[in-house]
Amino acid sequence: MVTPSIHPARTVALCILLGLSFGSHGCGPQEATPPPSGTPSSPPPGAKPESIPSAPSPSATTRPAPAKTTTPLAAQPAAPSPAPEAKPASPVTAPIKALNPVSDPGGEVAVKSTKAGLSRVGTTSCKMCHKIQFTSWSDTAHAKRTPPLDCESCHGPGSEYKSIGVMKDPAKAREAGMVLPGPAFCATCHKRNWNDGMLKLAHAHKP
Repeated sequence: MVTPSIHPARTVALCILLGLSFGSHGCGPQEATPPPSGTPSSPPPGAKPESIPSAPSPSATTRPAPAKTTTPLAAQPAAPSPAPEAKPASPVTAPIKALNPVSDPGGEVAVKSTKAGLSRVGTTSCKMCHKIQFTSWSDTAHAKRTPPLDCESCHGPGSEYKSIGVMKDPAKAREAGMVLPGPAFCATCHKRNWNDGMLKLAHAHKP
């Protein structure tokens, strides 16, 4: 078999044509293949290298503080309340003797009327103007006896002096039959140890 001879100039021209046609498919210089993912690429010239954060050390890791558990205290017994102080017993006193022993003759006790024809009007009429006296008299033994030693028993029947116009004038009241009792009348029951201050104990007096 005879091998055809190729002129050297044609060979060069053929290579140039082939290089122009297939330069991008392998005959020309190869492009840089990007590095596979995960492999660090070298930075371009003039670029500052990025700082890679360092992994925190195990000792620097912040761990949450353990929660504090409180142990309930045992129930404390209530403090006993102090016992009340014992008060000293009051000394037994002997009964007080009556300073003015009363000898009640019983029955009706009343002053003698100084004027004839007078009649009683009752304590209700006296109470209308003498409320203070009536209230205090109600708590005395005079009011609790039977029959009671009431207003007209000590001051006489009030039919003539009961009006306020007469009562305001002591002289007119006495002329109308009002009596101001004294120790002699009180001695009907109070036989001993009398003193004039006891007259004020029959009822309260206006100041």
